[in-house]
Amino acid sequence: MKKILYLLALCAAAAGCDRLYDSPMDDDRFGAGAGDGTTASLYMDQWDAPADEGQFWHPDAMGAMPAAQCANYGLFGLSSPDRNNPDEPGGSATDVSGSGLQYHLLSQSFAGLCNRALAAGEVTTAVWMDAADGADAYKECMKLFALSPTWIVHTGNPMTNAGFLPIDGGVMDRLGRKYVLTDVCANPESGVVAVVASHVYGAFIVDKRDRAFYDGKGFEMVYDASEKTTADAWREFRDRCDNRALVVMPVHTGELADFAIANNLFAINLNKCYDTPSGGQNTELFKEVLAWLAPNSPVYGWEPGVGEDEFVVPVSRSGNMMVALGEFNVPFFSKGYRSRQRQNLARVVNPQDIDYSTNASKRFVSYYLSDGPHAGWMLNGFVENYYTDPKVDEVHMNFGITASNICQIAPAQFDKIMSLQGRNTTLIESFGGGYWYSDDFGADGDRGTLLKSLAAKVASHMRQHRIKILEQIAHDPASPAAMETYQAFVDANDQLEGIVAIQYAPSYAGGAGEILWVTNKRGYDIPVVTVRYSIWNFPDGNRQRDGSPAYVARRLNEEPADSKFSAVIVHAWSAFTDTDASTDETAECAPGGTLRGASAAALCNRRLAADYEDVSMQELIWRIRMEYRPEQTERYLNEYF
Repeated sequence: MKKILYLLALCAAAAGCDRLYDSPMDDDRFGAGAGDGTTASLYMDQWDAPADEGQFWHPDAMGAMPAAQCANYGLFGLSSPDRNNPDEPGGSATDVSGSGLQYHLLSQSFAGLCNRALAAGEVTTAVWMDAADGADAYKECMKLFALSPTWIVHTGNPMTNAGFLPIDGGVMDRLGRKYVLTDVCANPESGVVAVVASHVYGAFIVDKRDRAFYDGKGFEMVYDASEKTTADAWREFRDRCDNRALVVMPVHTGELADFAIANNLFAINLNKCYDTPSGGQNTELFKEVLAWLAPNSPVYGWEPGVGEDEFVVPVSRSGNMMVALGEFNVPFFSKGYRSRQRQNLARVVNPQDIDYSTNASKRFVSYYLSDGPHAGWMLNGFVENYYTDPKVDEVHMNFGITASNICQIAPAQFDKIMSLQGRNTTLIESFGGGYWYSDDFGADGDRGTLLKSLAAKVASHMRQHRIKILEQIAHDPASPAAMETYQAFVDANDQLEGIVAIQYAPSYAGGAGEILWVTNKRGYDIPVVTVRYSIWNFPDGNRQRDGSPAYVARRLNEEPADSKFSAVIVHAWSAFTDTDASTDETAECAPGGTLRGASAAALCNRRLAADYEDVSMQELIWRIRMEYRPEQTERYLNEYF
């Protein structure tokens, strides 16, 4: 009957008549439905049309530059595992070999400067660094901008190749023959300093190894970074950098340099020696730079050799977002992303179609994959190795994805992820804008304001892509500070149906399956479901709430009857072996295993008692709401046709 009334209402609206029903919504942003700005009365129509509501934070130096105006050429040799090796041999005064960190930084600076000039309309040639060995996001970007058919291919150094200059579209004439000098062997930080100096001076990066060659070709040194430190760069260049983003660039690496140069960003390293704190750290400088950033700014990159909390904690406390990323060509991936946002909606479960009568007789488990906020992984490896596993639909596998970042960083890859969503899968917004801890966020500033502004931005992304579940991470998921964060996100988004919470350490499952509650502005209680167990291959064996699929299955089977709703996280980097019906709970963890993600969840799922049913995370959330808040849930479901 209600659906008949809804159809009559549509007919009346088409005829210009008043609606035949009263909208239950008191928020005019709730449920833009088909994008017409009206209130939707079907549950499935609760989403917002694409719009710029101030939710975009990713730098986009290249803007909406039309691809048709570009002749593209590739810089080759960077797919080598030695691309960040400073000890690769150089050439002579008459020839330079393209190898090692020195060539990598040179190529990155060339890409950043050229593509920045392209965005300004000063050149017509673009740079593409083909170094991803056919990885997913690179292929999607190449298809989008039709790079392959228009490449002008040159092996060797395009800055000095004798046959290159006549067809470079005027790039060398525009960029000139200026360079910043590094000495990455003697002073690793000089490479980081040079990235900042490169965009300040509009100059390439040349190392002492190759200096004689470039001097002989008429290049001029405009800045000597060879003995400079990152602290020197901060003192000299902070006022010449855009404070709306930051790049964490470990010494002896070149990834993200083109992105930093193209967008005039400051670059900083935490460790002064690669992969170890033993040579000293820029800890206090890092905090100073974070305080300088505009509120809710993205901090791109990663620092190896330290516990991740050593940099994620200060990023969190400053009210900013860590974005795990280390890719080439990010300016190309994101080019004109604001105008490329599509109405690609996540597949959702209609809670009106769930048979809640089975709550009385069954226990329910929902599996989801860890490491969703890892933006670089979303671009390379996630789709190929996890998202399209044939076991995904079988076990109702769920995926945290950093949707709010990927839709900006790489819209083409985001579109692909959305289009490949499994029919039994829930997509979860992972952490909300990047990697940060919910009980630390904004602690060094105006926490309430910082939380409110970030929550509003993430809400726009979630609503415009119909993503209903949020994932959060905290040192203590049940702490008052974490609860304050959950409340901020629920206040900002009345389409948010539930939150999944994990503990950072020592166990993702530190919350032990406890269900917490926060109330949204429409008076509905929203569950915060902590993870009960994690499927994780620890070298030292199973732990209290973490272990092999067989171990987790046994623990789930032993749960008391009132523990009927369980979220189980599957560690993305753990692999297992199928041991058939073996009762050895460590055998699956033997070295050489190849089953991970949904396939690892399937090993657990087949061992569960007959009264267990695997469901999507969204269905688990709704079953929890009906179990513990039945009157509210019935009222909510009755608001829709």
